[in-house]
Amino acid sequence: MNEMKLLERPGYGRLWAAARRRLESNGLSLEGTPLTLRGLTRDESDAIAGLLGARRPPSGAPLRVSLDALDQCLRASSIRRGLLDVLAALGGPLVDRRAEKAAREATWAREWEALATHRAVRGDGRMCEWLEHVRRTGLARRLAGDSRVTAMREALDVVDALRLEARYRLAVLAAEALGDAHALDRGRPVGTLAVHALAWRRGESFPADAADWRRVWAEAGVACDDLSCGVLVLNLPGCSAEPLRLTLRQVMAWSAPASARGPAYVCENPAVLAAAADEIADLSPPLICVEGMPSTAALIVLESLAAVGSDLRYHGDFDWRGLTIAGVVARKLPMVAPWRYEAVDYCRAVAAGVGTVDLAGQSSTSPWDPELAPAMEDAGVAIYEEQVLADLLDDLRR
Repeated sequence: MNEMKLLERPGYGRLWAAARRRLESNGLSLEGTPLTLRGLTRDESDAIAGLLGARRPPSGAPLRVSLDALDQCLRASSIRRGLLDVLAALGGPLVDRRAEKAAREATWAREWEALATHRAVRGDGRMCEWLEHVRRTGLARRLAGDSRVTAMREALDVVDALRLEARYRLAVLAAEALGDAHALDRGRPVGTLAVHALAWRRGESFPADAADWRRVWAEAGVACDDLSCGVLVLNLPGCSAEPLRLTLRQVMAWSAPASARGPAYVCENPAVLAAAADEIADLSPPLICVEGMPSTAALIVLESLAAVGSDLRYHGDFDWRGLTIAGVVARKLPMVAPWRYEAVDYCRAVAAGVGTVDLAGQSSTSPWDPELAPAMEDAGVAIYEEQVLADLLDDLRR
Protein backbone atom coordinates (compact mmCIF):
# COMPACT_ATOMS: atom_id res chain seq x y z
CA MET A 1 0.00 0.00 0.00
CA ASN A 2 2.78 2.41 0.90
CA GLU A 3 4.46 1.71 -2.41
CA MET A 4 1.26 2.58 -4.31
CA LYS A 5 1.03 5.81 -2.31
CA LEU A 6 4.43 6.75 -3.73
CA LEU A 7 3.07 6.43 -7.26
CA GLU A 8 0.37 9.00 -6.44
CA ARG A 9 2.98 11.74 -6.14
CA PRO A 10 2.27 14.77 -8.40
CA GLY A 11 5.51 14.17 -10.29
CA TYR A 12 4.02 11.05 -11.88
CA GLY A 13 0.62 12.52 -12.77
CA ARG A 14 1.37 13.38 -16.40
CA LEU A 15 3.02 10.01 -17.00
CA TRP A 16 -0.01 8.05 -15.78
CA ALA A 17 -2.43 10.25 -17.74
CA ALA A 18 -0.45 9.86 -20.97
CA ALA A 19 -0.06 6.12 -20.46
CA ARG A 20 -3.79 5.68 -19.82
CA ARG A 21 -4.72 7.63 -22.98
CA ARG A 22 -2.33 5.55 -25.10
CA LEU A 23 -3.45 2.21 -23.71
CA GLU A 24 -7.17 2.96 -23.92
CA SER A 25 -6.79 4.01 -27.55
CA ASN A 26 -4.53 1.15 -28.76
CA GLY A 27 -6.36 -1.86 -27.38
CA LEU A 28 -4.46 -1.96 -24.05
CA SER A 29 -1.25 -2.92 -25.85
CA LEU A 30 2.18 -2.16 -24.33
CA GLU A 31 3.75 -2.26 -27.76
CA GLY A 32 4.21 0.64 -30.13
CA THR A 33 6.22 3.84 -30.20
CA PRO A 34 7.30 5.29 -26.86
CA LEU A 35 5.36 8.11 -25.23
CA THR A 36 6.90 11.54 -25.71
CA LEU A 37 6.43 13.75 -22.66
CA ARG A 38 7.15 17.41 -23.36
CA GLY A 39 7.36 20.45 -21.14
CA LEU A 40 8.05 18.49 -17.95
CA THR A 41 9.08 20.34 -14.84
CA ARG A 42 12.35 19.46 -13.14
CA ASP A 43 10.46 17.57 -10.41
CA GLU A 44 8.49 15.57 -12.99
CA SER A 45 11.63 14.69 -14.96
CA ASP A 46 13.43 13.60 -11.79
CA ALA A 47 10.51 11.45 -10.61
CA ILE A 48 9.92 9.68 -13.94
CA ALA A 49 13.62 9.19 -14.71
CA GLY A 50 14.13 7.78 -11.21
CA LEU A 51 11.27 5.33 -11.67
CA LEU A 52 12.75 4.13 -14.97
CA GLY A 53 16.34 4.08 -13.68
CA ALA A 54 17.24 6.44 -16.51
CA ARG A 55 19.18 9.69 -16.75
CA ARG A 56 17.12 12.85 -16.47
CA PRO A 57 16.98 14.62 -19.87
CA PRO A 58 18.48 18.09 -20.24
CA SER A 59 16.24 20.95 -19.16
CA GLY A 60 13.42 21.51 -21.66
CA ALA A 61 14.11 18.31 -23.61
CA PRO A 62 11.28 15.75 -24.05
CA LEU A 63 11.35 12.48 -22.18
CA ARG A 64 10.58 9.31 -24.17
CA VAL A 65 8.96 6.47 -22.24
CA SER A 66 8.45 2.95 -23.58
CA LEU A 67 5.28 1.46 -22.08
CA ASP A 68 6.82 -2.01 -22.18
CA ALA A 69 9.93 -0.79 -20.33
CA LEU A 70 7.76 1.05 -17.80
CA ASP A 71 5.76 -2.13 -17.23
CA GLN A 72 8.93 -4.12 -16.61
CA CYS A 73 10.32 -1.49 -14.21
CA LEU A 74 7.12 -1.57 -12.17
CA ARG A 75 7.13 -5.36 -12.01
CA ALA A 76 10.78 -5.42 -10.94
CA SER A 77 10.25 -2.78 -8.26
CA SER A 78 8.76 -3.17 -4.82
CA ILE A 79 5.36 -2.48 -6.46
CA ARG A 80 5.48 -5.89 -8.17
CA ARG A 81 2.52 -5.06 -10.38
CA GLY A 82 2.30 -4.37 -14.12
CA LEU A 83 1.45 -1.06 -15.71
CA LEU A 84 -2.20 -1.94 -16.44
CA ASP A 85 -2.77 -2.99 -12.81
CA VAL A 86 -1.09 0.16 -11.52
CA LEU A 87 -3.22 2.43 -13.72
CA ALA A 88 -6.39 0.63 -12.67
CA ALA A 89 -5.45 1.00 -9.01
CA LEU A 90 -4.66 4.71 -9.44
CA GLY A 91 -7.55 5.79 -11.67
CA GLY A 92 -10.06 2.99 -12.02
CA PRO A 93 -10.44 0.27 -14.68
CA LEU A 94 -9.03 1.00 -18.12
CA VAL A 95 -11.46 1.09 -21.04
CA ASP A 96 -10.50 -0.65 -24.26
CA ARG A 97 -11.97 1.99 -26.56
CA ARG A 98 -10.86 0.15 -29.67
CA ALA A 99 -12.78 -2.96 -28.58
CA GLU A 100 -15.76 -0.80 -27.56
CA LYS A 101 -15.81 0.84 -30.96
CA ALA A 102 -15.55 -2.51 -32.73
CA ALA A 103 -18.44 -3.85 -30.66
CA ARG A 104 -20.55 -0.77 -31.45
CA GLU A 105 -19.76 -1.08 -35.15
CA ALA A 106 -20.67 -4.76 -35.11
CA THR A 107 -23.96 -3.94 -33.38
CA TRP A 108 -24.72 -1.16 -35.84
CA ALA A 109 -23.87 -3.46 -38.77
CA ARG A 110 -26.39 -6.03 -37.51
CA GLU A 111 -29.00 -3.33 -36.98
CA TRP A 112 -28.40 -1.94 -40.49
CA GLU A 113 -28.89 -5.41 -41.89
CA ALA A 114 -32.18 -5.56 -40.00
CA LEU A 115 -33.27 -2.25 -41.58
CA ALA A 116 -33.06 -3.91 -45.00
CA THR A 117 -35.96 -6.16 -43.92
CA HIS A 118 -38.21 -3.22 -43.05
CA ARG A 119 -41.49 -3.27 -44.98
CA ALA A 120 -40.71 0.14 -46.51
CA VAL A 121 -37.52 -1.30 -48.04
CA ARG A 122 -38.34 -4.91 -48.95
CA GLY A 123 -38.89 -5.33 -52.67
CA ASP A 124 -38.26 -1.64 -53.41
CA GLY A 125 -35.02 -1.23 -55.35
CA ARG A 126 -34.92 2.53 -54.92
CA MET A 127 -35.30 2.27 -51.15
CA CYS A 128 -32.59 -0.40 -51.01
CA GLU A 129 -30.29 2.01 -52.87
CA TRP A 130 -31.24 4.80 -50.49
CA LEU A 131 -30.45 2.67 -47.45
CA GLU A 132 -27.01 1.85 -48.82
CA HIS A 133 -26.41 5.50 -49.77
CA VAL A 134 -27.21 6.70 -46.26
CA ARG A 135 -24.95 4.03 -44.73
CA ARG A 136 -22.07 4.80 -47.11
CA THR A 137 -22.22 8.58 -46.74
CA GLY A 138 -22.79 8.60 -42.98
CA LEU A 139 -25.82 10.88 -43.36
CA ALA A 140 -27.72 9.28 -40.49
CA ARG A 141 -24.66 9.43 -38.24
CA ARG A 142 -24.23 13.15 -38.93
CA LEU A 143 -27.89 13.81 -38.24
CA ALA A 144 -28.56 11.55 -35.26
CA GLY A 145 -25.20 10.35 -33.89
CA ASP A 146 -25.48 7.20 -31.79
CA SER A 147 -29.27 7.25 -32.28
CA ARG A 148 -28.91 6.88 -36.03
CA VAL A 149 -30.40 3.38 -36.31
CA THR A 150 -33.44 4.43 -34.29
CA ALA A 151 -33.81 7.54 -36.46
CA MET A 152 -33.58 5.43 -39.60
CA ARG A 153 -36.16 2.95 -38.35
CA GLU A 154 -38.55 5.78 -37.50
CA ALA A 155 -38.01 7.42 -40.91
CA LEU A 156 -38.82 4.10 -42.58
CA ASP A 157 -41.92 3.79 -40.39
CA VAL A 158 -43.08 7.14 -41.77
CA VAL A 159 -42.37 6.13 -45.37
CA ASP A 160 -44.23 2.89 -44.78
CA ALA A 161 -47.24 4.76 -43.36
CA LEU A 162 -47.45 6.66 -46.65
CA ARG A 163 -47.94 3.47 -48.66
CA LEU A 164 -51.64 3.89 -48.06
CA GLU A 165 -53.56 6.34 -50.22
CA ALA A 166 -54.42 8.43 -47.15
CA ARG A 167 -53.75 12.14 -46.83
CA TYR A 168 -52.14 13.55 -43.69
CA ARG A 169 -51.15 16.76 -42.06
CA LEU A 170 -47.48 16.61 -41.12
CA ALA A 171 -48.00 17.07 -37.38
CA VAL A 172 -50.73 14.42 -37.31
CA LEU A 173 -48.55 11.94 -39.21
CA ALA A 174 -45.66 12.60 -36.80
CA ALA A 175 -47.88 12.13 -33.77
CA GLU A 176 -49.45 8.93 -35.07
CA ALA A 177 -46.28 7.30 -36.41
CA LEU A 178 -43.73 8.56 -33.87
CA GLY A 179 -45.60 9.87 -30.85
CA ASP A 180 -44.14 13.37 -31.28
CA ALA A 181 -46.04 15.98 -33.32
CA HIS A 182 -42.79 17.83 -34.09
CA ALA A 183 -40.60 14.83 -34.96
CA LEU A 184 -40.97 15.50 -38.71
CA ASP A 185 -40.40 19.25 -38.54
CA ARG A 186 -37.87 20.63 -41.00
CA GLY A 187 -34.39 20.25 -39.52
CA ARG A 188 -35.25 17.37 -37.18
CA PRO A 189 -33.22 14.17 -37.86
CA VAL A 190 -36.14 11.84 -38.55
CA GLY A 191 -37.94 14.44 -40.64
CA THR A 192 -34.81 15.08 -42.69
CA LEU A 193 -34.23 11.36 -43.29
CA ALA A 194 -37.87 10.77 -44.24
CA VAL A 195 -37.85 13.62 -46.78
CA HIS A 196 -34.51 12.41 -48.13
CA ALA A 197 -35.99 8.93 -48.63
CA LEU A 198 -39.14 10.25 -50.33
CA ALA A 199 -37.13 12.45 -52.70
CA TRP A 200 -34.67 9.64 -53.46
CA ARG A 201 -37.51 7.23 -54.26
CA ARG A 202 -38.83 9.72 -56.83
CA GLY A 203 -35.36 10.17 -58.35
CA GLU A 204 -35.11 13.76 -57.14
CA SER A 205 -32.40 15.64 -55.28
CA PHE A 206 -32.81 16.59 -51.63
CA PRO A 207 -35.01 19.70 -51.16
CA ALA A 208 -32.96 22.88 -51.47
CA ASP A 209 -35.34 25.08 -49.50
CA ALA A 210 -38.60 25.17 -47.57
CA ALA A 211 -40.72 25.28 -50.71
CA ASP A 212 -39.08 22.14 -52.11
CA TRP A 213 -39.43 20.48 -48.72
CA ARG A 214 -43.18 21.19 -48.68
CA ARG A 215 -43.48 19.95 -52.27
CA VAL A 216 -41.87 16.58 -51.47
CA TRP A 217 -44.28 16.07 -48.59
CA ALA A 218 -47.24 17.24 -50.67
CA GLU A 219 -46.40 14.75 -53.45
CA ALA A 220 -46.44 12.02 -50.78
CA GLY A 221 -49.91 13.13 -49.62
CA VAL A 222 -48.79 15.18 -46.60
CA ALA A 223 -49.75 18.83 -46.02
CA CYS A 224 -47.20 20.94 -44.14
CA ASP A 225 -48.96 23.53 -42.01
CA ASP A 226 -51.33 24.75 -44.72
CA LEU A 227 -52.50 27.77 -42.71
CA SER A 228 -49.25 29.58 -41.84
CA CYS A 229 -47.82 29.38 -45.38
CA GLY A 230 -49.37 32.04 -47.61
CA VAL A 231 -49.02 34.49 -50.48
CA LEU A 232 -50.03 38.14 -50.98
CA VAL A 233 -52.03 38.77 -54.17
CA LEU A 234 -53.96 41.52 -55.96
CA ASN A 235 -56.65 40.91 -58.61
CA LEU A 236 -55.97 37.19 -58.76
CA PRO A 237 -58.62 35.73 -61.11
CA GLY A 238 -61.57 34.49 -59.09
CA CYS A 239 -60.60 36.55 -56.03
CA SER A 240 -61.42 40.00 -54.68
CA ALA A 241 -59.86 43.13 -56.18
CA GLU A 242 -58.60 44.02 -52.73
CA PRO A 243 -55.15 42.80 -51.62
CA LEU A 244 -55.52 39.35 -50.11
CA ARG A 245 -53.24 37.05 -48.18
CA LEU A 246 -54.19 33.54 -49.23
CA THR A 247 -53.16 30.59 -47.11
CA LEU A 248 -51.74 27.47 -48.69
CA ARG A 249 -55.04 25.79 -47.88
CA GLN A 250 -56.93 28.40 -49.90
CA VAL A 251 -54.42 28.23 -52.74
CA MET A 252 -54.77 24.45 -52.94
CA ALA A 253 -58.53 24.92 -53.40
CA TRP A 254 -58.06 27.62 -56.09
CA SER A 255 -57.42 27.00 -59.77
CA ALA A 256 -56.59 29.54 -62.44
CA PRO A 257 -59.48 30.02 -64.90
CA ALA A 258 -58.80 29.69 -68.61
CA SER A 259 -59.54 33.41 -68.94
CA ALA A 260 -56.38 34.25 -66.99
CA ARG A 261 -54.24 34.28 -70.12
CA GLY A 262 -53.04 37.88 -69.89
CA PRO A 263 -49.80 38.93 -68.22
CA ALA A 264 -49.37 38.49 -64.49
CA TYR A 265 -46.76 40.46 -62.61
CA VAL A 266 -44.60 39.36 -59.71
CA CYS A 267 -42.86 41.66 -57.23
CA GLU A 268 -40.64 41.13 -54.21
CA ASN A 269 -42.00 43.74 -51.78
CA PRO A 270 -45.53 44.36 -50.41
CA ALA A 271 -45.15 48.12 -50.93
CA VAL A 272 -45.49 47.61 -54.69
CA LEU A 273 -48.71 45.65 -54.32
CA ALA A 274 -50.12 48.15 -51.82
CA ALA A 275 -49.40 51.08 -54.18
CA ALA A 276 -51.02 49.23 -57.08
CA ALA A 277 -54.12 48.62 -54.97
CA ASP A 278 -54.27 52.30 -53.97
CA GLU A 279 -53.68 53.82 -57.40
CA ILE A 280 -54.93 51.26 -59.93
CA ALA A 281 -57.26 49.03 -57.90
CA ASP A 282 -59.27 46.58 -59.97
CA LEU A 283 -57.74 47.85 -63.24
CA SER A 284 -54.39 46.34 -62.33
CA PRO A 285 -53.44 43.03 -63.90
CA PRO A 286 -52.87 40.18 -61.44
CA LEU A 287 -49.98 41.02 -59.11
CA ILE A 288 -48.35 38.44 -56.85
CA CYS A 289 -45.89 39.44 -54.12
CA VAL A 290 -43.34 36.80 -53.05
CA GLU A 291 -42.20 38.77 -49.96
CA GLY A 292 -38.68 37.39 -50.11
CA MET A 293 -38.02 33.75 -50.92
CA PRO A 294 -41.15 32.43 -52.68
CA SER A 295 -43.38 30.30 -50.49
CA THR A 296 -45.03 27.09 -51.59
CA ALA A 297 -48.30 29.00 -51.87
CA ALA A 298 -46.71 31.61 -54.15
CA LEU A 299 -45.17 28.95 -56.38
CA ILE A 300 -48.47 27.11 -56.75
CA VAL A 301 -50.28 30.32 -57.76
CA LEU A 302 -47.62 31.17 -60.35
CA GLU A 303 -47.48 27.64 -61.74
CA SER A 304 -51.26 27.62 -62.07
CA LEU A 305 -51.25 30.93 -63.95
CA ALA A 306 -48.49 29.74 -66.27
CA ALA A 307 -50.41 26.51 -66.92
CA VAL A 308 -53.33 28.45 -68.46
CA GLY A 309 -51.01 30.55 -70.64
CA SER A 310 -50.43 33.63 -68.48
CA ASP A 311 -47.12 35.44 -69.15
CA LEU A 312 -45.28 35.87 -65.85
CA ARG A 313 -43.02 38.90 -65.38
CA TYR A 314 -40.78 39.35 -62.34
CA HIS A 315 -39.24 42.39 -60.64
CA GLY A 316 -37.22 42.56 -57.43
CA ASP A 317 -34.74 44.70 -55.55
CA PHE A 318 -31.44 45.43 -57.26
CA ASP A 319 -29.33 44.17 -54.37
CA TRP A 320 -27.55 40.87 -53.79
CA ARG A 321 -30.39 39.32 -51.82
CA GLY A 322 -32.80 40.45 -54.52
CA LEU A 323 -30.71 38.66 -57.15
CA THR A 324 -30.60 35.54 -54.98
CA ILE A 325 -34.40 35.54 -54.65
CA ALA A 326 -34.81 36.13 -58.38
CA GLY A 327 -32.44 33.24 -59.05
CA VAL A 328 -34.67 30.92 -57.01
CA VAL A 329 -37.73 32.14 -58.91
CA ALA A 330 -35.95 31.60 -62.24
CA ARG A 331 -34.86 28.09 -61.24
CA LYS A 332 -38.27 27.00 -60.03
CA LEU A 333 -40.27 28.86 -62.69
CA PRO A 334 -38.11 29.05 -65.84
CA MET A 335 -41.03 30.47 -67.81
CA VAL A 336 -40.87 33.75 -65.84
CA ALA A 337 -39.49 36.75 -67.77
CA PRO A 338 -37.76 39.76 -66.17
CA TRP A 339 -39.90 42.85 -65.66
CA ARG A 340 -37.69 45.96 -65.75
CA TYR A 341 -35.12 43.71 -64.08
CA GLU A 342 -32.17 43.67 -66.46
CA ALA A 343 -28.85 45.47 -66.70
CA VAL A 344 -30.29 48.24 -68.89
CA ASP A 345 -32.97 48.99 -66.27
CA TYR A 346 -30.45 49.06 -63.43
CA CYS A 347 -28.04 51.32 -65.32
CA ARG A 348 -30.85 53.71 -66.27
CA ALA A 349 -31.82 54.05 -62.59
CA VAL A 350 -28.21 54.57 -61.53
CA ALA A 351 -27.78 57.27 -64.18
CA ALA A 352 -30.89 58.99 -62.80
CA GLY A 353 -29.21 59.17 -59.39
CA VAL A 354 -31.62 56.76 -57.71
CA GLY A 355 -29.07 54.52 -55.97
CA THR A 356 -27.85 55.96 -52.65
CA VAL A 357 -27.14 52.83 -50.57
CA ASP A 358 -23.97 50.80 -51.05
CA LEU A 359 -24.33 47.16 -52.03
CA ALA A 360 -23.58 44.88 -49.11
CA GLY A 361 -23.32 41.16 -48.47
CA GLN A 362 -22.31 38.22 -50.62
CA SER A 363 -22.54 38.90 -54.36
CA SER A 364 -24.88 36.82 -56.49
CA THR A 365 -25.45 36.04 -60.17
CA SER A 366 -28.17 36.90 -62.67
CA PRO A 367 -28.61 34.00 -65.12
CA TRP A 368 -31.64 35.65 -66.77
CA ASP A 369 -29.31 38.52 -67.76
CA PRO A 370 -25.58 37.78 -67.35
CA GLU A 371 -24.76 41.50 -67.64
CA LEU A 372 -26.83 42.57 -64.63
CA ALA A 373 -24.64 41.28 -61.80
CA PRO A 374 -21.40 42.75 -63.27
CA ALA A 375 -23.19 46.08 -63.79
CA MET A 376 -24.17 46.08 -60.12
CA GLU A 377 -20.59 45.21 -59.11
CA ASP A 378 -19.32 48.18 -61.13
CA ALA A 379 -21.86 50.72 -59.82
CA GLY A 380 -21.79 49.36 -56.27
CA VAL A 381 -25.20 50.70 -55.25
CA ALA A 382 -28.50 49.04 -54.38
CA ILE A 383 -31.79 50.13 -55.93
CA TYR A 384 -34.99 49.04 -54.25
CA GLU A 385 -38.40 48.49 -55.80
CA GLU A 386 -39.86 51.42 -53.89
CA GLN A 387 -37.33 53.73 -55.63
CA VAL A 388 -38.58 52.78 -59.11
CA LEU A 389 -42.21 52.42 -58.09
CA ALA A 390 -43.50 55.00 -60.60
CA ASP A 391 -42.17 52.99 -63.55
CA LEU A 392 -43.66 49.77 -62.21
CA LEU A 393 -47.06 51.37 -61.70
CA ASP A 394 -46.98 52.80 -65.24
CA ASP A 395 -46.51 49.28 -66.58
CA LEU A 396 -49.42 48.00 -64.51
CA ARG A 397 -51.66 50.84 -65.70
CA ARG A 398 -50.99 49.91 -69.33
